Amino acid sequence: MNWVVSCTLCGSSSVYESGQGLPDICPVCYEKGKKEVKKFLEKEQKRKEIISVGTPELVHRKIIKTLGMVSHEHVFGVGLVKELDLAKFNGGIAISWTEKIRTGRELAVKSIEDEAIEMGGNAVVGVEIIYKVLGAHNDMVMLLVGAKGTAVVID
Repeated sequence: MNWVVSCTLCGSSSVYESGQGLPDICPVCYEKGKKEVKKFLEKEQKRKEIISVGTPELVHRKIIKTLGMVSHEHVFGVGLVKELDLAKFNGGIAISWTEKIRTGRELAVKSIEDEAIEMGGNAVVGVEIIYKVLGAHNDMVMLLVGAKGTAVVID
């Protein structure tokens, strides 16, 4: 018996001979998905291997090619009253603010690493982190966390 199944992704119809284990996507979307998963896994592997340093060069590694500048800026708000809970202070440190700034820094560095990978690089040298208070409005402080560096290929 033949079964006609509509793909849940593209809407095209495919004919199958068995009623057991019918797929919900067509063969074209299945292959496309496999390629996207493979690309994602390759990028994740490159992300694990990329090196980011604040110095303009790496010790014991040679820069083969300079690809160009990479940068990212992340703006976020921190509530003055709601998030500046004095009970959450630990030795004079506003823990909620520290966590947000750390998250912003990690996002900025990850973004420049991703940009370097897209350019064909495997390292970012001369990384600088920028912190800036943009202003306050209605008990909300707007902060900018940015990162910049130079994407390179190293041996």
